[in-house]
Amino acid sequence: MGTKARPFYRVVVAKALSARDGAAVETLGTYNPTPREKVLEINNERALYWLLQGAQPTQTVAYLLKKSGALGEFFEQRPAARAKFKFLDKRTAVMSTASVIEAAPVAAAAPEVTEEVPAEAPVEAPAEAPAEAPVEEVVAEAPAEPAAEPTPEA
Repeated sequence: MGTKARPFYRVVVAKALSARDGAAVETLGTYNPTPREKVLEINNERALYWLLQGAQPTQTVAYLLKKSGALGEFFEQRPAARAKFKFLDKRTAVMSTASVIEAAPVAAAAPEVTEEVPAEAPVEAPAEAPAEAPVEEVVAEAPAEPAAEPTPEA
């Protein structure tokens, strides 16, 4: 729905073999990404009902259902279904909160060793920079091209 440069979407339940703009079984809500504050209105009860009936959301609709909270309720009732939606978890092993929390007790358990490092004297720059020494350049010479022979004029 919408017009050129002003998109507006309906979140619908449709049969898998129906056309993209074909008849929908039920409209669950709308999504308007155009305003500064994006507007997402989804009936979470009906979305949860259809998810429990076996409806498979597209990736885009899965993101919208996650934002509305319907997918979270679905995962509470069916935790095994979370494996099908791995694409929703944007965290990596390095960024995960669990790895940071696990690393904290290891650091706390290690005894603290403090060594006094002697302060180094600051390095002073020379008063005047010496003149630059000539740099020798190595240049590969290309073989000379043979001179063009003069052509006899007719």
